[in-house]
Amino acid sequence: MKSSAQSLPFVLFSLFMFLFLDFPAVSQVTEKEILLQFKSNISIDPSNILSSWDSSKNQCRDFNGVSCNSQGNVVKIVLWNTSLAGVLSPVLSGLKSLRNLNLFGNRFTGNIPSEYRQIETLWKINLSSNALSGSIPGFLGDLSNIRLLDLSKNRYGGEIPSSLFKNCSKTKFVSLSHNKLSGSIPLSLTNCLNLLGIDLSFNNLSGGFPSQLCEIPSLAYLSLRSNVLTGSVQNPISSCRSLELLDLGTNLFTGLAPFSVLGFTNLTFFNISSNGFDGEIVETEICSKKLQVFDVSMNRLNGEIPLSISNCNAVKFLDLGFNSLNGSIPIEVVGLKRLLVFRLGNNSVDGTVPAGFGSIELLEVLDLHNLKLVGNIPEEISNCKFLLQL
Repeated sequence: MKSSAQSLPFVLFSLFMFLFLDFPAVSQVTEKEILLQFKSNISIDPSNILSSWDSSKNQCRDFNGVSCNSQGNVVKIVLWNTSLAGVLSPVLSGLKSLRNLNLFGNRFTGNIPSEYRQIETLWKINLSSNALSGSIPGFLGDLSNIRLLDLSKNRYGGEIPSSLFKNCSKTKFVSLSHNKLSGSIPLSLTNCLNLLGIDLSFNNLSGGFPSQLCEIPSLAYLSLRSNVLTGSVQNPISSCRSLELLDLGTNLFTGLAPFSVLGFTNLTFFNISSNGFDGEIVETEICSKKLQVFDVSMNRLNGEIPLSISNCNAVKFLDLGFNSLNGSIPIEVVGLKRLLVFRLGNNSVDGTVPAGFGSIELLEVLDLHNLKLVGNIPEEISNCKFLLQL
């Protein structure tokens, strides 16, 4: 008993040394060791971008692409477009102050290590344009501080996990575009009440348009282009009143086209091309003064071109081609003085070519092929000095 009592002070002293003296020193060394271990997982560094990552140097001052806070903790790793190849090392989970991980434009393979769920400080994750594969890690939804998540242009497959949007109240932008994702758009996206933009384009997503998406009050950027989405969008999309960009092109949507969004104050980009929308292009008394792209080509639209299209007077790109439009070209079209591209080919439009096209000074493309027009091309067209295609 006496021997145990005598050893107690030594045990307490050792515990004190471990808790209060060792930790700060280890922390300083660990951050550098973590970065060097990350470097050791890089198999190809064609530009020697990591040559400055050396054990003899200071990671905050000398390591290329690394930034630290005033306490000397790593807060940012930005190594974009450097063609680094290798796998993402799980050791980065030891960087407890890391806020920005930007490895865009490299050749990382494998997937995001599950250990990254421990980096609770992360604000931005940009791993786009790599070769990551497998399923999108649902545990990323545990990172409650994420503002930006960009996993676009990788090789991810399978469904978008519902858990990805479990805790996303601070998230502003998500891009999962240019992958091989399938299944439906998860309704959990509506948990992201501060979301400004979502890009799910160029995947293989199916199902309908979730009307709940328009419950996100500030949603301004919505791209679902090049999927196999179906059904009607006219009614649900009319509630997305904050939209600035709407891209539904190249899907299987049907029914009446969502022309009501043209009146949204901040709309600049409207693309519903290559779908199965039918009906007429409705009269648009109010058109966004910011609208620059208006693309409804390759649908089943019929009827005449509405005279009110002149209300969209900021439009630079207007594509009505490959539909079943009829009637003549309304003279009001030539009032769109900012037009760079006007495509109307492959419709049933007849009549003559308005001479007023010659007054659109910056016009570059005037596509009127495969119509039922009569008469000659007006000489005034020669005033279009920048015309490249007629």
